Amino acid sequence: MSIVGDQSIMVKVSVIIPVYNVEPYLKQCMDSVVGQTLKDIEIICVDDGSTDGSLDILREYAAEDNRIQIIEQKNAGAGAARNNGMRHATGKYLSFLDSDDFFEPRMLEKAYDLAEKDQADFVAYKSDQYHTEKKQFVSADWVIHENEIPPYHPFNHRQMTGNVFKVFVGWAWDKLFLKEFVDKHHLTFQEQRTSNDLLFVFSAVVLAKKISVVPMVLAHQRRDAKDSLSKTREYSWDCFYHALMALRDRLREENLYKELEKDYINYALHFSLWNYNTLSEPTKTKLKDKLRGEWFRELGVEGKSKDYFYNKQEFEQCQKIMGNMKKENETMGFKQKLKRFLRKIVPAGRTYIDKKFKDQEKYIKKQLKEQEKLIKLQQKNMQEMQKNLKEYIEQEFVRRENWAKMPAEIKRAADGRKVWVIKCPATEGEAKFFWGDYYYAVALQKYLERQNIYAIIDNRQDWGCDEEADVVLVLRGKYFYHPDRRNEKCLYIMWNISHPDMISKAEYELYDVVCVGSRHMAEELKDKISVPVVPLLQCTDTEIFCPEGETKKQYNGQYIFIGSTRGVMRDCVYWAADAGVPLHVWGSGWYEMMPEHKDVVDGTFMPNDKLPALYRSAKVTLNDHWKDMLDNQIINNRIFDALACGLPVISDGCDEMKEIFPDAVLYYDTKEEFDACIKKVENDYEAVKAKALEQYDMIKKEYSFERRVEELLEIAEKYKK
Repeated sequence: MSIVGDQSIMVKVSVIIPVYNVEPYLKQCMDSVVGQTLKDIEIICVDDGSTDGSLDILREYAAEDNRIQIIEQKNAGAGAARNNGMRHATGKYLSFLDSDDFFEPRMLEKAYDLAEKDQADFVAYKSDQYHTEKKQFVSADWVIHENEIPPYHPFNHRQMTGNVFKVFVGWAWDKLFLKEFVDKHHLTFQEQRTSNDLLFVFSAVVLAKKISVVPMVLAHQRRDAKDSLSKTREYSWDCFYHALMALRDRLREENLYKELEKDYINYALHFSLWNYNTLSEPTKTKLKDKLRGEWFRELGVEGKSKDYFYNKQEFEQCQKIMGNMKKENETMGFKQKLKRFLRKIVPAGRTYIDKKFKDQEKYIKKQLKEQEKLIKLQQKNMQEMQKNLKEYIEQEFVRRENWAKMPAEIKRAADGRKVWVIKCPATEGEAKFFWGDYYYAVALQKYLERQNIYAIIDNRQDWGCDEEADVVLVLRGKYFYHPDRRNEKCLYIMWNISHPDMISKAEYELYDVVCVGSRHMAEELKDKISVPVVPLLQCTDTEIFCPEGETKKQYNGQYIFIGSTRGVMRDCVYWAADAGVPLHVWGSGWYEMMPEHKDVVDGTFMPNDKLPALYRSAKVTLNDHWKDMLDNQIINNRIFDALACGLPVISDGCDEMKEIFPDAVLYYDTKEEFDACIKKVENDYEAVKAKALEQYDMIKKEYSFERRVEELLEIAEKYKK
């Protein structure tokens, strides 16, 4: 419990910010924390003896916000400042932020909610890099190696598949820590100038029983701040070594060193070489002398064979630093001489056979060791699967118990209002935020509630729940839903918004009304099925996607594309990258699909709440459709989202789309037509932009969620039971 102003509140998160001479960047940092959507926080700013105007800025913020407390100390470094802040923290969780970096507005809310849900010891989340001069965000997928953590959470270090010291980066500000866990294990920061959080973070990684990950970028690291706390490596070049040695000692104290020795030594080499490769002379030579003199030996690197190391190039660089490359070459030369000499006195066949026997013996032993490892790994995986299956079954029993209570609870909450259930194909939990269908359902829910409807969203795991609704609206995309006819008064409406080729006539016949996202398709379908068919095109939320609002200036004049590869090369993206336009791409699979153009890939995901600002800022967005959607003339909602923000669109098209947007969209079918679209944008952008801006009023009137809800209510009234 903490007293803030005149109120006593439970502090959910203590945000600890060490501050030292960051006057140019401090306001952006503070604004990002003060403006967090999670409000029950305390903000502990530890001024580390700043000599610029940083302390004055902190006092200004503290005067306006009673959640802020300022601690002043003599200059001792970020590690000492964080420890000082922790001593004053009263929150359930601890968050750390360097004073030249900044958070996303929902960072604490998302991390806190997941930590509470999973009862996690710490939660990690993604971060990216911000370049101040360019005002540009650059993705940093390496901060969390997602392919080396389980597809479920929470998990612990024994369930990771890679080097446990490289799955997460060894800094604290992209993680949320349970304070009880930190106190229990006496985790503190080393009070040295740099590498002061490595011991804290990696001790947490190996000691945590429950780790969870938010797969979203929630923090931004400033890469070109001149006065940042982390810019003193040339003067404190040996700190990394002391951090690694302290970590080794902690692993031994916890009886974990034997288990993690290989991972630790590989990481020690990796981090040593990173420091060596990024230092300047004469510091670099000092470090080289230390590494070859004693540090590689003390870290356990010296004397290990090439096969011991995961990264062979790092081993070779280590050998070069140690001065062993020449000796190795000389040894190889001696072996060749010895072989030539032996061949004069021993039959070649016998020498060859003996060598083959030894090679085969060595190979068999190696294979047996590998098989033994695989068996142990398989046993471990089976144990985890059994545990997860048990937890899943328990969760499903609880879920089904809750289903039995839902009708009465909903009736009470609805208080006489009509009940609509939106069946959304998104996966429950954090994964739903990666589904466009989920945001579609949320928008429908918002406008239904404004019409005095009690609206519920059932994600796919809850599709079996019977809430005794008046109307069930199924957003038919990738997954089949079978109407539950136990409730005879319920009206079942399908709204087919994508993947029409996956739906059979028999499935359509299961519904009372079928809505489809195309007038053309509706006309064709009417003659094929017996249930009523109504055209209901896709739409957008014009309160969110509109010309006025926040922008992202760094994307002014830029081409954008948002979407995964779907496992195929999407022509518009490749053509744009090949043409050399200033392109930014967000979506999974692009690094692998276009290795020659990986510089255009900004990340694997763009949060939905960031789209409007991006659309208002960019020059143009690229777009294409699934083939079956184009064949059936279903227009995807990106067209409506982008044009509602006044963003020009280059897209493939169909007759129905060209009727609605005859000249507001630049259309292509071939590369030549695509190149002509680019030329039009570059040569006549003012006219192209003006035409896009003209679409908002028409979209609001005819293609908004507000209008679609009005139509759905009319449909429900017309076909009600």
